[in-house]
Amino acid sequence: MIDHLIKLVRESFSQIPDHRRSVGNKSYELADLLSAGFAVFSLKEPSLLAFRREYPNREANLRRVYGIESVPGDTALREGLDGVEPAHLQGCFGAPLGVLRHQGVFKSRLVLGGYLAVAVDGTGHYCSSTHSCPHCMVRNHRGGKQSFYHQLLAAVQVHPEQATVFPLGAEAIVNGDGAKKNDCEFNAAKRLVPQLRQSIPHGKLLLNLDALYANGPMVKLLAKHRMSFLIGIKDGNYVQIQVDRLRKDGGLDTKTWAVGPGKEGRAELANGLILNGTHQELKVNYLEYTETDTQTGEVLYYSSWITDLPITQDNVQEMVAVARSRWKIENETFNTLKNQGYHLEHNYGHGKQYLATNFALLTMLAFLTDQIAQHLDLAFQKAWQYCQTKKALWQKIRQVFDLLPAVSMNAIYRFITKDIKLDFPLLE
Repeated sequence: MIDHLIKLVRESFSQIPDHRRSVGNKSYELADLLSAGFAVFSLKEPSLLAFRREYPNREANLRRVYGIESVPGDTALREGLDGVEPAHLQGCFGAPLGVLRHQGVFKSRLVLGGYLAVAVDGTGHYCSSTHSCPHCMVRNHRGGKQSFYHQLLAAVQVHPEQATVFPLGAEAIVNGDGAKKNDCEFNAAKRLVPQLRQSIPHGKLLLNLDALYANGPMVKLLAKHRMSFLIGIKDGNYVQIQVDRLRKDGGLDTKTWAVGPGKEGRAELANGLILNGTHQELKVNYLEYTETDTQTGEVLYYSSWITDLPITQDNVQEMVAVARSRWKIENETFNTLKNQGYHLEHNYGHGKQYLATNFALLTMLAFLTDQIAQHLDLAFQKAWQYCQTKKALWQKIRQVFDLLPAVSMNAIYRFITKDIKLDFPLLE
């Protein structure tokens, strides 16, 4: 499975138009440059220097496993990737996602009567006090100092009862998107939504968003692209004002259930509320959930959301679980990318155009292939179990990759678990 995924990624790289104009700077094929960048994050290298330093030991394996005919130096790699428009890399998510669709994985992860739940959130991946580009966000500090940083708005397919998460796409949050942070993230979302529909052209998507997106323009944009929503809201929201009136008049439906030993969940719901005063034609449904300690009465969790899906006594428990699964984009995605070997926040290079963003997208693409392998590849699962932790697995893969000839990544997994053994002649 993993080798098929790597092949699909390589084939998608070969479809990206070469931005380099002169013949002199084409010593390396663009697909080789992109595959080398992908291999850095697939192998979880801590730096480009570490990747390039091991090239003499792994030249043949890079060719066999990743299809790389010639590995470029650091400068050639950075300059080649710098000019690739991120939209082309974003299109590379489609082929691996097609594997999930054809294998029936998406079908097994449907919620609320046929929806794929997609969590959306932003994260930082680059920061510097010296290097900047036209796309950098700028943070002003006391004393006139500035720092320059990059952020990414990511969309990840999640399921409340499954550990794996699948990145569907990501969009750079760039300086030109607005004067305020919220403006920038919202404008990036307007580019991300159609990108998601391109990655998943068919099927019902349910976007799980934070309170920034509880507004008319976003609700209309989602409807345009045939998407539903679960959006968190804050106190003072126009919907909340209507809910307070209903609560006072006893007009809210409620449901309680046991969550676990000593815990109780209570949901309050209402359908057919007005989104806000500006968009009175838009109707939404309201869900509020409180989890308490039955012994002390202490509130353990509270949140509220709006949705375009009807809320009923029959689906309210599942809807709460789906809404709460949004945390997986932080814990299971961003935390993994930053702390479990992918080095998302490490400075691999900034460049003059798109390099920092493209490195982040290649990281997400490598993470996607790993998550698919984790879900479907028995050899990967066995190697992971053998090594016990992901970090130990990544380290063992690099060790084998550098020392032994391998026909495939699958063979490396099987060697790690001793399903493949090498016989060396004994020396007299």
